[in-house]
Amino acid sequence: VSGVACILFGIGKAYAKTLLILMICRIGLGISQGAFMAAPYIIVGMINEKKDVPKAMGLLSTALAVGGFVGSIVAGVLTDLGVLKLAILFPAVPLVIGVSFIGFLYPNDKSVNGKARIDTAGIVLLVLALSGVLLPLNFASTIGWTNPVVLFGFAVGIVFTMIFIRVEKKTQQPIIPVKLFEEKKYLAFVAISFLCYVYRGAMDVYAPLGAINVMGTSAATAGSLQFPRTVVTIFLPVLAGTWVAKKRENMWKAMAFATALSAVPMLVMGFTTQSASFVIVYYVALAITGIAESFRGVSVTPAAQSCLKPEDIGVGTALVNFANSLASSISAALYGAIYGGFTAADVTDRTLMQKGVNGVFLTAGIITFVGMGLVIFWVRPMLEKEDKNNI
Repeated sequence: VSGVACILFGIGKAYAKTLLILMICRIGLGISQGAFMAAPYIIVGMINEKKDVPKAMGLLSTALAVGGFVGSIVAGVLTDLGVLKLAILFPAVPLVIGVSFIGFLYPNDKSVNGKARIDTAGIVLLVLALSGVLLPLNFASTIGWTNPVVLFGFAVGIVFTMIFIRVEKKTQQPIIPVKLFEEKKYLAFVAISFLCYVYRGAMDVYAPLGAINVMGTSAATAGSLQFPRTVVTIFLPVLAGTWVAKKRENMWKAMAFATALSAVPMLVMGFTTQSASFVIVYYVALAITGIAESFRGVSVTPAAQSCLKPEDIGVGTALVNFANSLASSISAALYGAIYGGFTAADVTDRTLMQKGVNGVFLTAGIITFVGMGLVIFWVRPMLEKEDKNNI
């Protein structure tokens, strides 16, 4: 269903004649993509033995990296040829093929009783809670942190968060099952997943911004910054997954690599200079984050799935993906506030932009280092204790 929705909203976006229709298609596409992208991770956890999940996740990560790489090239070529509409429509072609394979080859789950309900109240309350927090973060640096509108927004977010938690505890089929967080291991893995994604907002937005506005490089150079990272994420995940699957203790080590190899590059990029040659540091740093991403993809989600009962695999895996999305949303608002704070006096001043970019990268690095601390001092002892109990 979500795959078909992606196709329809994608086609609708290509033929949208008004801004309203375009916004509806874009929002619908985002929602359906979220559901569709969560499905492969859920399926991998359900059809493989636990010891084989890291390796399967590695194959999945490689497939996603290849697809993203090829898709971006094809879309770029079509755009350069002046057929933008075709570039927007192109993703629907492989989607139709993929959805067809899923429909014909993937068996129905006979264990589902067909009585699942959508937690409408939970969705509405979650949107209100997140909006109350994220919107003030976005505008606080512009209108002031003590502005009554900002303070009111935070208050709304806190109130609706409390209401959301209370309602979810009483709902039979909640959008976020609170019971899952009673398992300390699962809570730890969700927290690690969240912290592993915080740096990506800095990488995706402020690396190109730093290259163009601070170092003065071309747009083409800025657009190619993640090419080495992409190459790494195509070839390394399978090897990383195979390594993780060999020993259980490699699971926490992979998470440590994922956090450390994300944090260090961000901290290094936090000392961006105005020299054009510093862009080489960006290329190397972002390539290293590709190594981090390879280890993250084959460790965090499989570890979280290993804590879940078979009937909770679907919603539990979806919650891990939700943590990733939430990290992207919160970090985007946070980074915007930091960058806006530094550049408020003059958004065109190169030195202020440099300070803003550096502030964002240093913040991302520090937060990700917290994740490494959680891995070493929380996750590792739990896994080692569990291994001793199983002997």
